[in-house]
Amino acid sequence: MEGHPEARSFQLYPIYDGSTTEQKFDQAYPHVPTETLPGYGKSVYAIKQGNAKLFFLNAGRLQEPGDTQLEWIRKTMNDNKQTFALAWLSEDPKLPEVWKALRTAGISAVFIRDTVYALHVGVSQEPSDYRPSDYEDWDIWGLSDMKEKPFLTEMEANETALTIKAENEEGQPLDQLELNADNLASRDLATLKEKEEIPLVGIQSLWHYHAGDDSIKFAIPDGVDLVGEGPIIETSRTEPVPLPDYDWRSPDYDDSGWKTGRAALGYTNNKERQSSIQTNLETVASPTYYFRKTFELNGDPEKLSGLILHIAYEDGYVVYLNGQEVSRDAILTGVLTESSLAIPNDFASYRRIDLKAHLNKLVKGTNEIAVEVHRGHPGAPNLFFDLGLSVESNGEERQ
Repeated sequence: MEGHPEARSFQLYPIYDGSTTEQKFDQAYPHVPTETLPGYGKSVYAIKQGNAKLFFLNAGRLQEPGDTQLEWIRKTMNDNKQTFALAWLSEDPKLPEVWKALRTAGISAVFIRDTVYALHVGVSQEPSDYRPSDYEDWDIWGLSDMKEKPFLTEMEANETALTIKAENEEGQPLDQLELNADNLASRDLATLKEKEEIPLVGIQSLWHYHAGDDSIKFAIPDGVDLVGEGPIIETSRTEPVPLPDYDWRSPDYDDSGWKTGRAALGYTNNKERQSSIQTNLETVASPTYYFRKTFELNGDPEKLSGLILHIAYEDGYVVYLNGQEVSRDAILTGVLTESSLAIPNDFASYRRIDLKAHLNKLVKGTNEIAVEVHRGHPGAPNLFFDLGLSVESNGEERQ
């Protein structure tokens, strides 16, 4: 809520953006339902318009897929099923798990300022500026890119379709996006049948970390391809080369002397991104930081059907699972050192990467994931890291 408008009516449905206290927000909008969700005041509420349910959420408190707001949406939709369910947020929560939870809760479109996130399967008519988002199953319509300004956004719904229109001041249509009820119904059925995704490493987890220096050791076994994509796999054999205990990538490496911090970790001169950093890292001469974390897998890896990585980073990274490389971006192939530079790269927000081909690297019991993040220049002002790892199960194997 920016400012306190003197004139208000029942037609105004505000979105809480944290620019004032929740108490003042409650007082400013007496017509908004109060305590729809206990503990959130008027910052979270829902209204019904025809065959659509509109959810207004508190983005600042939407930090994980188990958030009370998401459970409330699920229950509301189960108790009173509507053809269309739309959500409004003041900012992107930037967590893939939250976007998946919004999808499974039944939300079909999310409005964040001048951007519409639409569930891809439900779209029957695409607008001109329509592209995939960083989150699985969601696409973006960027209204801020409209050539003709100013414009108004309107919605029309009937039994089978919901149309989101951009119109000029004369009411002439400029562009539109249409959601189809039948498509969304097929989505709901598919959701019930989809494979269960089980987190092994959560976003915003605790990590051991260490700045790059000469104390970080790594091995180069005989026969290793120094410039290949798998720097710790011998070219002459199919089995991975065991790493010695002193190699920082090894599952047996002793990282007890490393510091511990909660992700996201890093430093930045970007004010918006700074709010996402949970652990501020010290700026050092080396362009590199190293991260390690153990996790448990209680089930049989052979019964799993998928392995998914969600990673946010700047500039480049390499991920190792139990000592073997599984993913790399924005950095040259081959063996790296603490002084290796990444390829200058824009911030990547929680890319989803399919690692199904590396399922055989998981073991039942204790596993280790190790990550090195490199800046594109020793003096670069930004370094960012957060990671989530999950497996897909057909429901027969739970962790």
